[in-house]
Amino acid sequence: MKRSHVALVGALTLALAGSATPALAATTPAQVTTGFSGSAYGSYIFNTDKTLTSGPTASSSISCTGATGKTSSNTAAALTVPAVGNVGAATTSVKTLLTTTGKRIESKSTINGTTLLGGLITAGAITSESSADKNTAGAFSGTNKTTIADLKVLGIAVGANPGANTVLDLAVPLVGSVGKITLNGQEKRLVNGTYQVSTTALRVEVLKAGLPGLKIGTDIRLGVSTANLTAPQSGYLAGMGFSTRAVLASGILNAGPTALAYAKCGGGTNNANTAGATIPGILSAGASSTATTGTLTPQPKVTVTDTLAGLNLLNGAITADAIKAETSATRAATASTVTLTDTSTFTNLKVAGLPAINASVAPNTVVQVAGLGQVTLHKVSKSSTSIIVVMIDVVLNQPLGALPTGSRIQIGYSSTGVTQ
Repeated sequence: MKRSHVALVGALTLALAGSATPALAATTPAQVTTGFSGSAYGSYIFNTDKTLTSGPTASSSISCTGATGKTSSNTAAALTVPAVGNVGAATTSVKTLLTTTGKRIESKSTINGTTLLGGLITAGAITSESSADKNTAGAFSGTNKTTIADLKVLGIAVGANPGANTVLDLAVPLVGSVGKITLNGQEKRLVNGTYQVSTTALRVEVLKAGLPGLKIGTDIRLGVSTANLTAPQSGYLAGMGFSTRAVLASGILNAGPTALAYAKCGGGTNNANTAGATIPGILSAGASSTATTGTLTPQPKVTVTDTLAGLNLLNGAITADAIKAETSATRAATASTVTLTDTSTFTNLKVAGLPAINASVAPNTVVQVAGLGQVTLHKVSKSSTSIIVVMIDVVLNQPLGALPTGSRIQIGYSSTGVTQ
């Protein structure tokens, strides 16, 4: 009894005095450090020689950020791809979250049914989901999920929740095996500090001849989602550039983008070049190139430069000898604000019927051009952390070639930004 009394007094003394070495404070979910990168799209259909390319449709993405509360979403109408089949309307989303245990990125793609290869493959709603988490202990985890309603392959019903990486033989009656079908394609891996999670709900690969109109190497991917957690860094660089593209009023890409290059989040260089660009009956342009450069030290900075030679839009309605779209974003090491610059230029710009328009045209000049519609020259958009420049932005007020009223033509695009 006496020994117990002494021990109890000693324990109380230690408790009142406190530990000689204070315990380290636990990490809270908000204190978890990570970068986010994720994407989702409805369908992407192509072959190896690129004579067939459709998509990625309804593409959503988040990248180059360490912030939670970010969202990206997109939709696309149903489409028909010759010799491939019909793909239903698509909806996609990507978002970054603060959870009760850490931080997460989620991506999701949903397609409203499909009929492929003359009915060899049919399905109702197709959903793909991917998520990646980092908890307060620094551990990574991820989830993959695929749901395919009313799926039938070669007339045989397949369950709505196929096992991970289920592979089926694509056997055509009277022809034999011509490829393979992968359901619920999944991957989780840690590569150079980046935790990657990806899900492809349904993928068809044509490996042999035998399907009318489809070449060997045709690849059909439906319901794709990715979620990545990257190493934290002092700033996240963002940017992209291209020379030309045309977008339908519905938002579906019709032509381009050409000479497309993205800035690398962690710095470095990237380049893309094309010998020329043509949208039949609408525009022609000479050689074009896009270059991106970025550094993190001594301060985060990113520059995107797109150059285009010899533009002729709608048989001389707008011409230029050269166009340069160039922006940069810089954040000083001790500053919270981002410095944005625009060094874009026209060379010998001319607009039919508007002789006062020339290479020194002021940014965000809006004019109406006969046969085209509303044209914005040297269009500039800024936020607190990013800048976008489109040197020629056209919104059609009448059908033009394959482009309906309301479609948009963009020429000379550069965007840059630095985020936390």
